[in-house]
Amino acid sequence: MSTIGKLFGRSPFSQIQLHMEQVNKCVAKMAEALDAVKAGNFESLDKLSHEVSELEHEADQIKADIRERLLKRFFMPIDRAEVLEILSLQDSLADTAEDVCKVLTLKRLPFPEDLVEDFDKFVGFNIKACEICASIINQMDELIESGFGGVEAERIRGFAKETALAEHEADVVQLQLLKKIYAHDTDFSTGEFHLWMRVTRVLSRLANDSENLANRILKTLSLK
Repeated sequence: MSTIGKLFGRSPFSQIQLHMEQVNKCVAKMAEALDAVKAGNFESLDKLSHEVSELEHEADQIKADIRERLLKRFFMPIDRAEVLEILSLQDSLADTAEDVCKVLTLKRLPFPEDLVEDFDKFVGFNIKACEICASIINQMDELIESGFGGVEAERIRGFAKETALAEHEADVVQLQLLKKIYAHDTDFSTGEFHLWMRVTRVLSRLANDSENLANRILKTLSLK
């Protein structure tokens, strides 16, 4: 164990990183569910949705373990409240993945061909933002080792800018997608139209919460 590791004891960020890995599993399985809907494979949707819920539950168990460990820790390089806020923002990503799947199971979602390209981009940018945040979390041990400065801090600032860009790109594509959805308003039933609106709204939380997570870590950097 490194000198700083001996000083602070077992870093909570190994568990934070484990939690983020579980979050990524939720998001990846959600992407499978979205692909199933796009392909009209609704038979597999309930199974995939259940798998996402199971993965989210496992993420909750890791979260609970982290919170219990933090209560016992007497000295940390980052304030407990900051760690808990980072953890909460990570958890919101898993919650969103689960919520997207729940919405998808409410009713069969019609998928006109002209929506596919923008929808794929929209999903891609939201997932990209989440993946960049995972890269930030994976750098946290190195950041602590560097004393919250130097190359590691600059790398995290760069990741945060990439997250913000992915969130912006998701917003731009979402507007394009919504315009096309509205163009189909007479083709969709009322329920189908509202379901499309709800799917896009819930899915957009991935990029939004990823940007919030990246900004929260930047705030932590600024306080050091």
